[in-house]
Amino acid sequence: MLRGHAARLGFDGQAFDITVVPGPEFGQRSPFRVEVKWDKHAAQTGNVYFETANPRAGKATGIRSSNADWWAHVLGEGQEALLMPLDFLRAWLDERNYRTVATRGSDSNSRGLIVPLRDLEQEKKFLKVRLPSPEEFFDRLLKQALTQS
Repeated sequence: MLRGHAARLGFDGQAFDITVVPGPEFGQRSPFRVEVKWDKHAAQTGNVYFETANPRAGKATGIRSSNADWWAHVLGEGQEALLMPLDFLRAWLDERNYRTVATRGSDSNSRGLIVPLRDLEQEKKFLKVRLPSPEEFFDRLLKQALTQS
């Protein structure tokens, strides 16, 4: 939004979270979809969890079911994220033999892959970005609004 793009949150049953409409400086680029997941334990464990299945329902979920174009994996307390083209991420994960685990707990119903964070950070097609805090975001938004009026 601050760089001339529009972002729409999608909570209407879509298999992705955000639609990004590129700003005019990017020409006629089509909107793209982003699936967003938050892994608060990645910074502590050094691993990232990618959900792949719902065992009770017997169906693919997470990276195996999303129809997004990009996958955003927010790390730790939300100061940074990995941005990954989803088709490339799926192929990249399929080429490796990462351990599959089931989540634990009485309400858990998820299977997924445990991937070392360092492996993801070393892949050049995956982008690690710093995310602004809410205060930084709204400060920039307010400054932009005040300079345009």
